[in-house]
Amino acid sequence: MRLENKIAVITGGTSGMGRAASELFAKEGAKVVIGARREHLGEYVAESIRSDGGNAIFVKADVSEKHEVMNLIDEATNAFGGLDILFNNAGINNHGDGEPHNEDLENFDQVMNVNLKGAFLCIRYAVPRMIEGNGGSIINNSSVLDLRATETSSTSYHLSKGGMSILTKKAALSYAKYNIRVNSIQPGKIATEMSNVSWDDLETSAVIEHRSKFQPLERMGHPIDVAYAALYFASDESAFVTGASLLVDGGSSASFGTNR
Repeated sequence: MRLENKIAVITGGTSGMGRAASELFAKEGAKVVIGARREHLGEYVAESIRSDGGNAIFVKADVSEKHEVMNLIDEATNAFGGLDILFNNAGINNHGDGEPHNEDLENFDQVMNVNLKGAFLCIRYAVPRMIEGNGGSIINNSSVLDLRATETSSTSYHLSKGGMSILTKKAALSYAKYNIRVNSIQPGKIATEMSNVSWDDLETSAVIEHRSKFQPLERMGHPIDVAYAALYFASDESAFVTGASLLVDGGSSASFGTNR
């Protein structure tokens, strides 16, 4: 029970890495608040966690909207009495043209608002609650593309994740005096909806075989791989770690030219 009695807000917790973290954190003893836009799916995931003996609620929230983020944090603290962990996981990508001068401006704004502004807003309103509780852990789900570029991803996605990287470092320095740690995860090619793999297809042999060829470690990048990295940062085992990033990419970043 590595998170026993801790209260965790997880954004984008209805699928992929966020859902895996929501289920794992609950199994490790956390009281989990799932924040996401899809209400029906969010209620389903929360109920599934409760039916397995965990403690979870769902709060409908678009992280790009200030008042919805404020409500998410309020609902979490009102329901459970505090806030110990924030996992900024919500994110989207624009799979349009990757060249900066060709990117659609509306798509650009949407990606930046969800990925970067959303994390900023969650930190902004979660930190005062963590200060009241004498500390906490903030985990930003970034990407291997926060420091590396590829032709297959949008400019806005790169910029949003690059911003997430420096936001992590800035927040780590700002809040260390309050015993609030801020770290980030850099996932590689993880099987999620963003990469056109639904939650129900994660155990499909054809999907597993296909995605096992994407990185040096010949196995599929599963959402649970990122969830375990988040669990480390959320737990007291990382009590002396802040401002750090953890690669979860199967070794892709260790080799030149592995963006297959």
